[in-house]
Amino acid sequence: MEDNSLKHLILAHLDGRLSDEEFAEIQLQLEADSDARALYAELAWLDAELRETGAVADHMVEDASSAMQEVGPQRVNWTRLPIYAQLLAVAAVFIVMLIPTWMLYQRGGELDNGKVAVTTKLTSGVPIRSIAVISAEADAVWGNEGEGRFGKGTTLEPGKIFLIEGLAQIDFFSGASITLSGPAEIDLRSSNLAILHSGRVRADVPPAARGFEILAADVRLEDLGTSFGISADADGEAEIVVFDGEVRVIDSSGDTVSLFAGDAAHLAGGKSSKTSANDIEAFVDIAAVVEKSGGLDESRYASWKAATTERRKDSRLIAYYDFEDLTDASRRLPNRAVNGEGSELDGGIVGARVTRGRWPAKTALDFRGEGDRVRFNIPGEFDAITLYAWVRIDALDRKLNSLFLTDHYDPGEIHWQLSVRGSLHFSTSPVGVPPALPGLSQATTEQIQAENRWYWSDEFWDVSQSGKWFLLATTIDRSKQERVAHYINGQRVGFSDGRNMEKQLPKMRIGTADLGNWTDPILQNAIRSLNGRIDEFAIYSAALTAEEILVIYEQGKP
Repeated sequence: MEDNSLKHLILAHLDGRLSDEEFAEIQLQLEADSDARALYAELAWLDAELRETGAVADHMVEDASSAMQEVGPQRVNWTRLPIYAQLLAVAAVFIVMLIPTWMLYQRGGELDNGKVAVTTKLTSGVPIRSIAVISAEADAVWGNEGEGRFGKGTTLEPGKIFLIEGLAQIDFFSGASITLSGPAEIDLRSSNLAILHSGRVRADVPPAARGFEILAADVRLEDLGTSFGISADADGEAEIVVFDGEVRVIDSSGDTVSLFAGDAAHLAGGKSSKTSANDIEAFVDIAAVVEKSGGLDESRYASWKAATTERRKDSRLIAYYDFEDLTDASRRLPNRAVNGEGSELDGGIVGARVTRGRWPAKTALDFRGEGDRVRFNIPGEFDAITLYAWVRIDALDRKLNSLFLTDHYDPGEIHWQLSVRGSLHFSTSPVGVPPALPGLSQATTEQIQAENRWYWSDEFWDVSQSGKWFLLATTIDRSKQERVAHYINGQRVGFSDGRNMEKQLPKMRIGTADLGNWTDPILQNAIRSLNGRIDEFAIYSAALTAEEILVIYEQGKP
């Protein structure tokens, strides 16, 4: 894809104008190309700066965004721009130059009044080295869970992966694909090279990926555009069977043997010897993994529905939204909690469109435009709260991106958000923001900074994970010494930053609030609209345990 075409896609994505097909196109480009990710980061950062800067009127942001389609993040083609666009581009650059250097490069957060305190550019200077992606799985149990969730859609960097049981399809960015049968251990070295230590692999290599290699038993197997299977054991021996085409076998001394369709060889000690082809049916092909994966989707969806039937009876639930059976005509998001206020806590769907959720048969809401949200009114005061949501993050293109935001920021109200850095953020304040102020004075700003309670999680998301589903959860309990805990995919994560974390929390309130947006921000230009999908959301009047949150994840993971 040409650089200019990618710019147009990125800018359309930031404006919420991409179709599903265009989103899939840009996602593949971002997964495969570190330069594309760097370009995305630069444009997203500049877009966020322009939108968040109070000195820029909304129409100037729109015109500057249009001008940016002709402007790279580092070079300006002035001759191709009309004079007004040139002036807008200069103004945009000047505005960014006014931002102090410490705001761009220091680590930290943002005042909940929409004004920047400390922020950072999305790029860290270290390119993401993804070389492959898990494109399908069936009954897969991974041994890499400690490094983050493994599953369909996970992009893979160089390193070892461990499939304890089940089946998985891995697509390399070179175009080669392998099916892995557990138990198996394989070391991914590059988009053209893998080392099989144990287990069974079937490789399918199209002509465009010729030269893809797998090492087993110290023997190098170079695929010349074909299909073959390898079975390796822990003793350092392996068997290869060629199903189609040609494989070049290169032993440790450099000797070469060619194997053709129907040929087989035994590999041991860096040497190969031809044998008869046996047990060909044991190598599962890619179509079988995809077929079983589809059946697994249906099974997991059914299991989740059964689990939620019981979960909605929990007396601790304030409200529970399963996003089931929505249609394009749906303007109400039903509260399914059995106890409590019932339909009084139904949400009003504004703008957000109905789309596919975690499974093909499940519905979700897609949040893209600045008008998209679900509107709630939840009364009461709470000493403890748990918030959780299944969220597909398409982009984090605001400094703060709404998950669940109360109107304004009055005493005790809660804000639950995602930062541009990929952190989960919870905040509340015992003093809030004084009403009826046209702007915030320096004294007021200092008061908010002094009293806000901020809890930033460790960073867990980057642009290479765009389009993946995450279970995001935060528990808050005023009575505990550790008052706030963040969870990503059932695992508790640490804090990257915070403010007044040791101080007592106020009684918490919600009232009128938005899922995926902020209807009544503190400052007019504070934009918090989410770019992604949500297909389950719950609020509890208690802090769930780590074990309970892990169960919710295991029951609901796609």
